[in-house]
Amino acid sequence: MSQGVRDALNFDPKFEEYRHKYHNELREGWFKVRISENSLKCPFCLDGGDYSYSELLKHAVWFVRESKCASYKGKGKHMGLIDYLERDFHAKIKCSDEDLIVWPWMVVVANIPIEHENDGGKKLKDDWIKEGYKPIEVHLLLNSQSRSLLAVVEFGKTWDGFFHVMKLMKAFEVNNHGRKDWFDSETCKDDELYAWIATDEDYNYYGLVGDYLRKNGALKTVADVQKQDESVILGMKTMIEEMDKRNEEMNGKISNTDIQLKTVMEQKEVMTENFKRDMQVMEKETKEQLKMITAEHERTKWLLEDREKGLRAHENLNETEKRKLDEEKSRPLNFLRYKRMKAKTQNNTDERVVKLAEDQKRELEKLRQKIIQLQKKLDEKQSLDLMMKQMKGALEVMIHLTDERLEAKNKIQSIKNDVKEKELKLIDLQALSSALMVKERKSNDELVNARKELISGLSENTSRADVVVRRMGELDETPFTVAAKKHCSGKVGHRDAIKLASLWENHLRDSSWNPFKVVTVEGKIEEILDEEDDKITSLKDEYEQDVYDAVITALKELNEYNPSGRHPVPELWNKVEERRATLKEGVEVLVNEWKTYKATPRKR
Repeated sequence: MSQGVRDALNFDPKFEEYRHKYHNELREGWFKVRISENSLKCPFCLDGGDYSYSELLKHAVWFVRESKCASYKGKGKHMGLIDYLERDFHAKIKCSDEDLIVWPWMVVVANIPIEHENDGGKKLKDDWIKEGYKPIEVHLLLNSQSRSLLAVVEFGKTWDGFFHVMKLMKAFEVNNHGRKDWFDSETCKDDELYAWIATDEDYNYYGLVGDYLRKNGALKTVADVQKQDESVILGMKTMIEEMDKRNEEMNGKISNTDIQLKTVMEQKEVMTENFKRDMQVMEKETKEQLKMITAEHERTKWLLEDREKGLRAHENLNETEKRKLDEEKSRPLNFLRYKRMKAKTQNNTDERVVKLAEDQKRELEKLRQKIIQLQKKLDEKQSLDLMMKQMKGALEVMIHLTDERLEAKNKIQSIKNDVKEKELKLIDLQALSSALMVKERKSNDELVNARKELISGLSENTSRADVVVRRMGELDETPFTVAAKKHCSGKVGHRDAIKLASLWENHLRDSSWNPFKVVTVEGKIEEILDEEDDKITSLKDEYEQDVYDAVITALKELNEYNPSGRHPVPELWNKVEERRATLKEGVEVLVNEWKTYKATPRKR
């Protein structure tokens, strides 16, 4: 029935997109179809009444074929409802929450021709994949007493695998090739395959199938699997909350460490400035002291030179005195010679005079020697006094200079010790900061991985939830369609809208087009849109504001989320607050999905 409708709509790509979207949402339980055991309703019509299965199917077909006021999207919704009723509705209500099913999901296949033994089930797997199913692995079971083969086909542990099993089971049951038909001895069997979902009957059955199922699977109800998945999701939520808490604590520690590090650096700068200032003062004082010592040295040198002149003058005076003394000494000798010449006969008198003269000479010599010794002692005393004064002055200067240098040296040593202590503390803080940064990067990596898993697990079309998976940088084609319809109607307008949207989609994907410029605002460097760019100017002048806003929004999102690849990327998005959603919000949506799925009424 739906094939004829699709033929009438000529397989329009946009229509097919709506059809697949709402078909998948109906399969996943986002819309409620069953009201009671025998009553159904249309989830897309607000004023619709109660229907039976056939009535609801006719309603959906009429809406797609005959409705004149229906929108394009509305027809796509009802086409998805037709697919759901024909393919998935009976399979969905077939399995109760309390039925025991082999998990991971498995299908038992019977009546496989014996000639397929050598291909290991490859043909069966390939055929089912072509028909739209997704088997993971096929295990052939050979019974030597039978003319045909049995097989167990695994579909994995996911809910997508479960839906494929239900769809497959319905297809075989509709064709009277299910489990009941295979084991009915009164039914005449043909050469076609028989298949059914593996349940507790097969699990407990004695034989090859039962042995394989007991070895590779376990009996569970759908409710058990749901609870298990919910516990895993809750565990992930708890883990994410704990990781967020640890991340906040680490951020706090890093902030405190940064503050301490900043304080230490400021203290170090102050100490360095004080040290430089003290060194400058000490250098100035040392220069002044050196200047004073030099002046004192010059003054002492001048005194010594003056004293040397005095000593030389005193030496000249001593020479004069010596000459006078020699003259006085020579006078008695001359007189004695005169007497000897005058009175040679008076020998005794002369001897006495000679003796007297010699005694006088000896006395004079002793006197001269004593004077010389006294002069030497006087010179030595004066020289010693001068040396003592110089040494005392130098000693006082050295004592004063040594005291100041010792004090400065002690102060410098104290400053060096403080600087060394601060440097050690700085090294410890840097090591702590590095360790905290490593932990923070590890936590961020874990959060990024959890966010990727959450994005892949959430449906991109979760339109009813506040948090959805939005493709950032994807161009919204709605403004193009509205603008085209104002100028052209019908298929021509739609075709023009598609061409225009495709043109700007290509512009957005062009990595060589970068209509942004870097400016400085209040001391901060920012990247803003270059409104003077040729394409931006053309877009603003030639098209309506909604088209301009759609292109600029997609361009800014690409520049923010994927500037190098320039293609849309999936991201968690809070529709209510128009911002990037947190991990916690995404997990809450996932939990609500499972709760909604669990609360969906099923046939018991």
